[in-house]
Amino acid sequence: MVKPKDQDPGEAGLVFTAHNTHHERCGAPPRLRNTDNPGLYYGYFENRYGEQFVFTFDRATGTGTVSGGDLGWDDPKVFTRGLLDEALRSTQGRAVQLKGSDAMSKLPVIDAALALGRLTGLTGQDEIVWLRACLGACSGFAARPGAFT
Repeated sequence: MVKPKDQDPGEAGLVFTAHNTHHERCGAPPRLRNTDNPGLYYGYFENRYGEQFVFTFDRATGTGTVSGGDLGWDDPKVFTRGLLDEALRSTQGRAVQLKGSDAMSKLPVIDAALALGRLTGLTGQDEIVWLRACLGACSGFAARPGAFT
């Protein structure tokens, strides 16, 4: 690897850094390095309002977290494949109750990202798009709505 002349030695090989923009009352942000646990998938998102979120997923255990300044950095929302599957069924069932008995054929696709948004409190359209991308990239969650691989 070629080292640029003015690069800090601590930044060697660094691909991305995000500095916390949230107030200190939101807690200490996570300090993540993909070298700490190479089996984790990492995702980062910052919306147009400067709200920051981090997604991690361990493919081996099927466990993930979503954390963010507005959610409280110190209180990551933990999920598992099983919890996400249960939340998906619950979200679909709730939508049917709201729309009526023939609603399943008329509902928009309610996928794992919408269910995870419901679990974590991330419900903005851009946040759901990001969650959908993370779930699809880390495990194939989004490959088929309602099907987890």
